Amino acid sequence: MKSAWIIIFVAATAIAQENAPSGFLRGQLLSWTGTPHAGEFTFQAIQNRVYFCSYDEKTYFEREKRHITIAGTEKGDRLEVVSDRRQGSTVCYARTVHIMDEPRIVKLPGVRPRPRQVTALDLAATRGTLTLSGVVLKVTPEMLFMRSRAGERSAIRLRPDTRYLMEGQPAEVGSLRANLVVFIRAGKNLDNEVEAYQVVWGQILQPEQ
Repeated sequence: MKSAWIIIFVAATAIAQENAPSGFLRGQLLSWTGTPHAGEFTFQAIQNRVYFCSYDEKTYFEREKRHITIAGTEKGDRLEVVSDRRQGSTVCYARTVHIMDEPRIVKLPGVRPRPRQVTALDLAATRGTLTLSGVVLKVTPEMLFMRSRAGERSAIRLRPDTRYLMEGQPAEVGSLRANLVVFIRAGKNLDNEVEAYQVVWGQILQPEQ
């Protein structure tokens, strides 16, 4: 009887998992399967929804502002995921995964740990609740002009601390050019302008046959 309940529970858990939608998602890591270079991870988002998403060697995992692999994550880590779709596939693909947990503080006897200093990038991350995608029309040192998939044109301000990822690796703003398809994590500043905190582009690896 106990075995039957375990089978029912596992089946219900599998059914409850959903293919994560495209966009900017937050959640708590539950598990991952595969290798450090390719596989799938499951995370619990808002309203107790459980999503799964695939990754590969071009997915950019980051913890404490350092590039890691998924092997450097732990169950319960809080995640920010920029997700997309592979060409010709409906399965979620993670372009970037940011671990939001605070750096671990080692406590020493008789030594009071210093509070972590909040940086401008940390404040920006809390406001980066918009996810945009489209084709680059023009880039200047301060602005990125883009056309969305729906044909809408927009101007996005580039910050001094905007981060750029090309093919899963850190890049410079000079690598941006017209006709590139980009994914942007953005938010609005005090002047109600949309400004970019992270710009991601590059070809997604196709799964091996």
